[in-house]
Amino acid sequence: MTSPDPTDHLYDVTAEVPTGKYLAQMWGRRDFVVAMPFEEIRVSHQNTLLGNIWHLGNPLLTVAVYYLIFGVVLEVTRGIENYILWLTVGVFAFGLTTRTVLGGATAISSNRGLMRSIRFPRALLPVSVTISRLLTFGFELAVIAGISLITGEGISKRWLALPLVLAVHTALNLGGAFIAARLNDAFRDVQQIIPFMFRLLTYVSGVIFPVDRFVTLGNETVAWIIANNPLSRILELYRWVFLGTTVEIGHLMWTVAISFGFLLVGFTFFRAAEWRYGRA
Repeated sequence: MTSPDPTDHLYDVTAEVPTGKYLAQMWGRRDFVVAMPFEEIRVSHQNTLLGNIWHLGNPLLTVAVYYLIFGVVLEVTRGIENYILWLTVGVFAFGLTTRTVLGGATAISSNRGLMRSIRFPRALLPVSVTISRLLTFGFELAVIAGISLITGEGISKRWLALPLVLAVHTALNLGGAFIAARLNDAFRDVQQIIPFMFRLLTYVSGVIFPVDRFVTLGNETVAWIIANNPLSRILELYRWVFLGTTVEIGHLMWTVAISFGFLLVGFTFFRAAEWRYGRA
């Protein structure tokens, strides 16, 4: 009778796990991925005077500054009805993407101790960040709904489409978080560059004023970038929900395709280097 090989239980940690098995492992750790966002929200801003009120205070102050500069001083409100709600939707929804991608960039670098202590699918870290940012965005949606009522827009059947808009937006955000997580793990400067990148995107995504004002400038390159910018189209969807603005079917189909395509690319790109996360 031969004795069992003591190495039979060993496996190559660098070997690629099939996607189906990997997703099953992620589902098996679903309690972990939900617990982390709630803990992050609990401890964030706990040492500040106003505490978690800053989750709403920061974007509201941004709206106030933009409204003062662009709405009052520069008067870009021409042709825009209910500019305060239009602006609030843009700032809050765009901010969700900014915070998610920036949080994804630090998801690996800020959890090295955890990764060295516990073996789990590393994709759960960007997913956890995305869920955390979605939870805080829920409070912002409540503010948007309140402004909608105060400014006379009222409740609409279009609000029922909000979960679908959130699903498309989340797919895009999570794809960006995956990509930023891997890039920042290799090049720590990425987390410093991301805020400047999104600052530029603010002006070509229709956050503060309609992007069609750029198209009329006659620059074909700028017009192409704007026409293919999924963030500007996602903001259109949110404004359709709360303001009833028009949405073209072609733009809708493009937004859905690029968002979920971006998620697939981001997930694949992230997993390709999973074996090295937490080792450096």
